[in-house]
Amino acid sequence: MRPNPLLPLAALAFALAACSQEAPPPAAKAAAQPQESPFQITATIQDIMDSEVDPSADALWATTGFVADKTGVHDKTPHTDAEWTAARKNALILIEATNLLRMEGRKVAERELDKEEKGGVEDPAIIQKNIEANRAAFIGFARRLHDVGTNMLQAIQKRDVAGMDKAGEDMDAACEACHRTFWYPNAVEPIQTLEPPK
Repeated sequence: MRPNPLLPLAALAFALAACSQEAPPPAAKAAAQPQESPFQITATIQDIMDSEVDPSADALWATTGFVADKTGVHDKTPHTDAEWTAARKNALILIEATNLLRMEGRKVAERELDKEEKGGVEDPAIIQKNIEANRAAFIGFARRLHDVGTNMLQAIQKRDVAGMDKAGEDMDAACEACHRTFWYPNAVEPIQTLEPPK
């Protein structure tokens, strides 16, 4: 009696069918269940602004332009390798801080904001509510700051002072756009003047 050549194929088909009915792989099970965030959020948005965004931005703005005092005019541009390295570190702090700002679940503030921080908004809860209602806009502002921070980093790495100056202007505009939307939307636009204050 000759062996049936179709038997091995039938056995293979049966084995494949049995495999297809087995439990899904662990990765598929994990994807089906809601994942707990790996992040443990401690700082508020205001904490990140006070400890990372503002100090790094101020340091970067201080790396371009000139200052005149009694001893003469001083170029603020980095000159030594250490000064360029410090500028690069500040750009990286600013860039990465924008990722922290975008994390879900971060509160605006744990304390009352001071008068300057409040602007046209009296209560951090109002800022929180506005951010939650317009989260896409808030994310967009943070991404914009990330992008101009990246431009600043690239200019620093090239030691391109003109590029740093342009990135500094864009950085100021990005910060102010977010602040005027969420932090002090009711603040009066300051009058621009070339006259010194009296």
